[in-house]
Amino acid sequence: MGDSNQEGRRSVLKQTATLGIASLAGCFRSDTTMGSDGDNASKVASKDDWFENGAVTFIYDDGPLEDIQQAFPAHETYDAPASVGIVSNWIDRDDGNWMGFNDIKRLVDAGWEIASHTASHVALTSFELVEDILPGDSRIYPEGRGNHGFSYGDPIEVTDGEKSVQRTVVDSNTDDIGKYLELAEPITDPFTAEETVERYPESFVRHELFESQNALSEFSPTTLLAPYDVIDDRHLNLVREYYDGVFNVNFGTPVNELPFDPFDTNRSYFAERVNRETVYNDLRQIAEENLYGIVGAHTHLEVVTQERIAETLKWCDEFGIEVITFKNAISRKAAE
Repeated sequence: MGDSNQEGRRSVLKQTATLGIASLAGCFRSDTTMGSDGDNASKVASKDDWFENGAVTFIYDDGPLEDIQQAFPAHETYDAPASVGIVSNWIDRDDGNWMGFNDIKRLVDAGWEIASHTASHVALTSFELVEDILPGDSRIYPEGRGNHGFSYGDPIEVTDGEKSVQRTVVDSNTDDIGKYLELAEPITDPFTAEETVERYPESFVRHELFESQNALSEFSPTTLLAPYDVIDDRHLNLVREYYDGVFNVNFGTPVNELPFDPFDTNRSYFAERVNRETVYNDLRQIAEENLYGIVGAHTHLEVVTQERIAETLKWCDEFGIEVITFKNAISRKAAE
C-alpha cells in the first residue's frame, strides 16, 4: 500500500461519486451557507452565544411506539423536548411496533424535532473487503456485512477507485470464511481486498435520502440520524445536499466542544451499553465546561425504561443543563 498508485486509489475511494439523478435535482437543499473553503459554514454556537450550564439533545432511534409511550411522558414531566430519528418506511407498519403519523404529530405539537433516519435504515458508509474477489465469484466478504444486506434486492457497488461493478444482493449469511453477501450475478473482474470497498451506489443513497425527506415533509426534517452510528466522508457530502446536520458522525462520547460542527458531531447512549456513573459524569462535564452533549437511546430495548429516561433528565435539571433539539442547537449561530 506504499506506492503512489495505491495511495491514489485509496484517495479515490474516499471521494464523492459524481453520478447525479437529474429527476431529483430540484429537491436538494440549496439554502446552506457556504464557507470560504467551499464547505458548509457549519461551525455554530460559540460559548458567547450558548447556555450558561451547557445544553444536551436527546435523540431517539427508529420511531418505535415506546418513543411515545415511554420517552414522551418522561420528557413532559421536565418540559423538555427531544428529537426522534424516524425510519420513514416503518411508519404505521403492519406489525404494530412503530409510531404512526398521528403519534409523530403529537410529538411535533409538543416541540419535538423529527429527523430522518433514512427511508429503510441503511448504513451510510463503505466497507473494505476482507477477501479478494476472483472472476466468477458471486459471494463477497465486506467487513461490515452486518450493516449491508438486510434487504434482499438492494443494489451494492464494488469499487477499487479504478473500476466499479454493481450487483443485486440476494442473500447474506456466514460461512467458514466469515460474513458474506451473495450476489444475483457473478463478478467478472478481480478485486484485491485491501484496495476495494463495498458500498451502496450513489443513486440508491440519494433515493433513501429523498424518499425519507419526502415522506416526512409535513414535519420539515432538517437533520439526519445515521443508522448504525456509521457514516463516512462520501456519504456526509451527499447528506449535506439534503440536511443541515448529522447527530452521530462519531460514536463513543456525547461531549461536543464549542463551536461545534453539525457535520462532525459526537453522540453516545445514555441507557444502553453504558453505566449510570459514566452518563452522570459526562453531564457534569457538559455543565461545568459549558459544552454541548448529544445522547441517544433505542426505547424498544428493555434497559431503556421511562424511569431511566426520567433519571437522566433529572440530572440535567439538577446541573442546570438546557435540553434542546439538534435543530435548535444548529440555529444558535455564532456571533459574527
